[in-house]
Amino acid sequence: MFRSGKEVIEWVSEQLRFGIRPGLERMQAALDRLDNPHLKIQTIHIAGTNGKGSTVTYLRSVLQDAGYQVGTFTSPYIETFNERISLNGIPISDDDLAWCANVIKPVVEEINKTNIGPFTEFEIITLISFIYFKHHQVDVVLYEVGLGGRFDATNVISPIVCGITNIGHDHEVILGDTLMKIAHEKLGIVKQGIPLVTTEENLEVLTEFKIIASEKKSQLIEALEVYKPANIHLTPEGVKFDWPQLKDVELTMKGAHQIKNATLAYAILQYLKQKRIFNISDVNIYRGMKQAFWKGRFEVIHEQPAIILDGAHNLEGMTQLCKTLKNLYPTNRRLFMVSILKDKDYTQMFDVLDETADHVYFTTFDFPRAQSAKEQYEVFNRPHSSYEEDFHELIDYLLGELEDEDCLVITGSLYFISDVRKSLMK
Repeated sequence: MFRSGKEVIEWVSEQLRFGIRPGLERMQAALDRLDNPHLKIQTIHIAGTNGKGSTVTYLRSVLQDAGYQVGTFTSPYIETFNERISLNGIPISDDDLAWCANVIKPVVEEINKTNIGPFTEFEIITLISFIYFKHHQVDVVLYEVGLGGRFDATNVISPIVCGITNIGHDHEVILGDTLMKIAHEKLGIVKQGIPLVTTEENLEVLTEFKIIASEKKSQLIEALEVYKPANIHLTPEGVKFDWPQLKDVELTMKGAHQIKNATLAYAILQYLKQKRIFNISDVNIYRGMKQAFWKGRFEVIHEQPAIILDGAHNLEGMTQLCKTLKNLYPTNRRLFMVSILKDKDYTQMFDVLDETADHVYFTTFDFPRAQSAKEQYEVFNRPHSSYEEDFHELIDYLLGELEDEDCLVITGSLYFISDVRKSLMK
């Protein structure tokens, strides 16, 4: 029996060694024994290569402003394990974490002994979330897909609507090495008769979206066509723009790419409003969009010198990061502190970095999939780069070297910036 959140986290972490094990059999077997708590909560499902967490944040912020109890299930965490399961932006308490884990543990251990076990870390956290949100009788839970969609542990839910941000190149070893293969996996979240909202713009990929939506008799809403953003202004405070029926919308999350994420959220909110599932006013949308904040997404933690944390970990993410950086810091010296995981296709990411950075400092951190600083440095192979295996040493060095007008960007992996953030906030 668990007596603390710490004991639960240790138990869950032990399952890491089982890695990723596709398939929903274990989840279905456990949920049947637990009286299907996932079917007793109202859910929205969000998948996509980039922007899932930001989209969830916009949705939560607006729905919460409208007075609803909103659960969120996101990954990975930036500061604490508990934040993966949150209610109205507040992470699950250690007591609730222990209570929920005690509910599922006997079922997990029983199934682990069968030929469909053992459970993975992500599956166990997902089960805990179902118990927690059912117990708290929330109005809606926003579930972010962990990886892909079709075989993701979250894909047991019956959502009222699902959203897909975009299809990009990431996790190709598992999801496939073409956009169409990756799209097929992510479109696995589409349920019979349940609408699909997307901000995908690639015409070939959208053709696949239309085929699947037609097969599933699902309404396909192309958010950027229906709610086309206009009059876009990037400012140091964020972004200002118009939607067709809503003028002067403000976002404080920085970068033009956030308009896409906000538009996906807006299209979902409009659907919920039109179907009278939730009562949402324009004032709720204005306030919620402006108040939305998501750690580790172009997060400026210090000014003069600017120190920025961004979880960019694939080509699309790195491209958007560098574009935002050039817009907001056009004349500043731009230094990058980078650690990219060994299973990423980083060749093109390095090309984007090369065009943007005045100097790239490679480093590494304590994580099973982390790559050594030297290996990254050797692949990058440009004169304006160096490496240091100990990121703590590198931070100390850089903090001593930075001038007021410099800009230091810490990026490459959400797991990496989580570790660096903790170190910097001490």
